[in-house]
Amino acid sequence: MRSGRYDLRSNLKRDEKTDFVMTYSKKHRIKEDIVCNEGEIAESLVSGDLPCESNQGVFWSELSGEVASNLSKSVVSLALHDGNTMLFVCSGIAVHRNGHVIKLLTSASLLKAFNDARKDHDNLKVEVHHEDTVVIGFLREYNLDHNMSAVIVENLPDLRPVPFNNVQKFVPHSKVVALGRDISGKLMTTSGVLIGESYNGYLMSSTCKFSEVYEGGPLFDFDGDFLGMNLSFTTEGTVFVPGDRVLDQLVNCILDHEVRFAARDVLNKDRYGDLESLGYPEPPKSKDGMILAYTFEEPFGDIFGKGVWSELSEDVASSICENTVALASFNGDKRTFACTGFFIEWNECATILTSANLLRDSSDENRIAENLRIEVLLPNNLRTVGTVQHYNLHYNVALVSVKDHCVRQPVKIQPYGHNCRKLLAVGRIFESGRLMAARGQQFPTVVTHDCKFLSYSGCTTTKAGIGGPLLCFDGTFVGMNFYDEGVEGTAFLSWCEIREILKYFKTKGAVAEHSHGNPSDVLDWKIAGDDSVHPDRWPVPMPYWTLPEDLVQRKLAAKIRRQEAILC
Repeated sequence: MRSGRYDLRSNLKRDEKTDFVMTYSKKHRIKEDIVCNEGEIAESLVSGDLPCESNQGVFWSELSGEVASNLSKSVVSLALHDGNTMLFVCSGIAVHRNGHVIKLLTSASLLKAFNDARKDHDNLKVEVHHEDTVVIGFLREYNLDHNMSAVIVENLPDLRPVPFNNVQKFVPHSKVVALGRDISGKLMTTSGVLIGESYNGYLMSSTCKFSEVYEGGPLFDFDGDFLGMNLSFTTEGTVFVPGDRVLDQLVNCILDHEVRFAARDVLNKDRYGDLESLGYPEPPKSKDGMILAYTFEEPFGDIFGKGVWSELSEDVASSICENTVALASFNGDKRTFACTGFFIEWNECATILTSANLLRDSSDENRIAENLRIEVLLPNNLRTVGTVQHYNLHYNVALVSVKDHCVRQPVKIQPYGHNCRKLLAVGRIFESGRLMAARGQQFPTVVTHDCKFLSYSGCTTTKAGIGGPLLCFDGTFVGMNFYDEGVEGTAFLSWCEIREILKYFKTKGAVAEHSHGNPSDVLDWKIAGDDSVHPDRWPVPMPYWTLPEDLVQRKLAAKIRRQEAILC
């Protein structure tokens, strides 16, 4: 190795008591001058000024719009806090998604900062920033030999794991771009070229020059291929862990050392509100690092105005926004269920089509609960009372009406099929009003659900999407979405079956299928071809407190059970 080159091993020291990495270069480099690609001097601030902003647009414009958009969705800011005091900040990379749980990879310097801080602080947490969204992450794994640590996070639906398609790709002197995020969530970029020499046989380098908030962030080539994770900036450029070595650590589960945070600052009312009134259990006092899983506030897909929404025409996007509502049922002051609904044209009126789970009695799924109050969050974010007009527990469909709300153009359920390659699952969160959409395609699969009329799309949603519409990109109605824990995608009831159910509703008086207090396991009506004897079950996972890794295992077990059911 040439004199003056950066030696990672010589700059790290192991703390024998805790077996964490200690990095000496961090203590004095909070503010420094860095050289921009075109020779300018730009001051780098941890507080968020964009390094080399004067020429950032020059090389960023060389990337295609799709590549630039995808790259920006793979990088986050990771900030270690003691209460409201920030102690350390770096960047991180989304490397794996399992449903709504995402694994982020970053430098082991985050561990060093944690190791230093926990001696004097007992209120530590990791905040994960992506654009305008901030959530709590859980530092779980690390591997000191490769200077990596991993953070588990949920509720960041806009994040996309980096592609590992061409990790062996390495062309010396080719153009590359390093990404990071500052504490405000703002994206930072700087460019350079690859250097054809390796460090210690496993680290590589580029000429990208940046501040230390980039540490742990990704390095890409101009085709959008992931090349590695950036570590440290030296006088000659940046040292990074090559992508193939990153992939090797993930595939072989070498990140097997575990770290735990105290959870007191995470499990608070500022994050979830009044848990009891929302219908959620209180957190256990004996467990650290737990999360509340399967909430009705868990987002999915892209928020309105971003991502997939940009692929829709203005008229289609506006129509979806104006027709999609959120609903919640209450027993007294306690919420019992929340979901999505949308205005359809029915009986010459605008009526909300949604899931009958909104009404179902949690103690007996074959009847609706007594004394429910239905509230509807309208597209203008005003809440109003909803009145149940019809419901069918067997097919999980309900109609709800509201007063004094004008709907310009409700969805028409046309009497013909669709031929859409791209589909859009839409949902709205009751508490925040957040409007979301996830894209996907319809795929054939064996139906293991009780309802044999269900179809499946690749749109990944959450419980918040139950009752929401599945649409073509031109706004054509395809079906109504439900939630199936064991499927990578979303179950839906198609327009064809829904039309038959709506025809049946016209023959009945309002709210006439079953009496409130008298459960029934006898079906008084079925769609032609339905050989069911008893009402179909529509299970929805209940909210509960769990460790993030246990949630991943639960979802994996659900998928395995589904596969076993298919084989049987």
